[in-house]
Amino acid sequence: MNVIRLQFPNRERNDLVLGPGVHVLGRGDDGLPALVDDAERGVAQFSIDPRGIWLQVRDNVRGVHVNGRPIRHMAMLRMGDTLHIDGFQLELLGPEPAPAPEAMAQPTGAAMVLRGVGGPHHGRSLVLDGPLLVGRQRACEVCIDEPGFAERHARLEPGGEGIVLRDLGSEHGSRVNGWPVRHALLTPGTQVAFANQHRFVVEAATMPPPAFGLPEDPAGTMPPRSADGAAIMPRSARRIPWLLLAALLLAGALSLLLLYGAG
Repeated sequence: MNVIRLQFPNRERNDLVLGPGVHVLGRGDDGLPALVDDAERGVAQFSIDPRGIWLQVRDNVRGVHVNGRPIRHMAMLRMGDTLHIDGFQLELLGPEPAPAPEAMAQPTGAAMVLRGVGGPHHGRSLVLDGPLLVGRQRACEVCIDEPGFAERHARLEPGGEGIVLRDLGSEHGSRVNGWPVRHALLTPGTQVAFANQHRFVVEAATMPPPAFGLPEDPAGTMPPRSADGAAIMPRSARRIPWLLLAALLLAGALSLLLLYGAG
């Protein structure tokens, strides 16, 4: 798996490098965020496997946000997400995006979809069956009506290899998987952000959208565990099976009461 990094604003500290497995985030001897070996010193942990990247927060930790959204227990992450943990801001970076090709083959098969995952366009899906404009102009398919945002910021062009992002002379460019870019090739799973909070994910038409919250676990390998095997699963999550069992028993009792009471 390619290297994943947690980057500090303005590169004020060295990146925290994450690989496959589980990484516990706590505070180093200098009081700043660091990867630690002792799970008891951690405030959150990252679990990276072929299914994706999962953030898990300890029970007594509050104030954790992903792209401005509060997280209490667990969330699925994407490359390019902005995290606020323990009073610090970090950005999740993946591999640097591929440059935009000069020319692309015509798209084949089903069109890709641009799905909003942050900002006013959250939940909106746009089918890329042709070029799409991003800008402040009302005529743009992705209209971002903010002061200082370019009237024609960028153009998205579908092709055989993915979607090409081409900057149209904007002041600050865009961010792809956390990287500042002007032009780039976007493939399924890529996150692109305009003016920071306007976030979209590129999806193939047949690709199910990523889920937030508790991840699916067909192999029964969750919850994630720290390097020494200690789980940091919130107590409230462990109570869920007992609550479900109690609800089923109560429902059965009510059914019997109605059945025999009616007779």
